[in-house]
Amino acid sequence: MKNALDTIKSWAWGFIDLMLIFIAVGVLVQVIFGDGAGWFSGVVGRLMALVSEFSAGGFVGLIALVIVLSLFNRRTA
Repeated sequence: MKNALDTIKSWAWGFIDLMLIFIAVGVLVQVIFGDGAGWFSGVVGRLMALVSEFSAGGFVGLIALVIVLSLFNRRTA
């Protein structure tokens, strides 16, 4: 059972790593080519909306951001 959970967790983190690569490539493509970047258009706008959601929450948004970042840092440690 533990092996199955470890396998599922490794697949999930692999998927998350892949999505983070797509986000980084999307930001780079949109910075280079602008809003008409095809499939990657709007990535920067969506990231800015996510950051504004955290900032609109005030102190609670700051705590949520710290929790999200700590989850990623704990995985890589």
